[in-house]
Amino acid sequence: MRDAIIQLITGAVGSVGFALVFHVRKSYFLHVLAGSILCWGTYLAATAALGGTEVFIPTLISGFVTAIFAEILARVCKAPSTVFFMTSIIPLIPGRTLFYFMQAIVREQYSQASNYGMATFLTALGIALGMSAAWTICDFSRKIGR
Repeated sequence: MRDAIIQLITGAVGSVGFALVFHVRKSYFLHVLAGSILCWGTYLAATAALGGTEVFIPTLISGFVTAIFAEILARVCKAPSTVFFMTSIIPLIPGRTLFYFMQAIVREQYSQASNYGMATFLTALGIALGMSAAWTICDFSRKIGR
């Protein structure tokens, strides 16, 4: 439990750091904090529910939930959803596995590189598909509402 709290806090701080880099309004920083905590919390919960061995499904679920959250915030704050999504999704970015993938290639450890490369690919694919599914549903619901 303590590790999860530390992960949530550091993910939220990292997201706010990216919000600063992307020149997000300071009034949105609490939204970014909430989004990143929701994003990483959803990932941790989905990972625990699946036994901790799966990467794709928890990332897909977390990307979907975060994109829905960003869409809701976009309507409430009258701002683009990408402002909230891109900063809130930061904890999911597969930087660690990408680093280990490249390190294994340099060290000519190709079986490890294959494992890390697959994990990196599945994480990126999960983010993209979760985001796409959420935005498709939101766009479809807007068109039905008209």
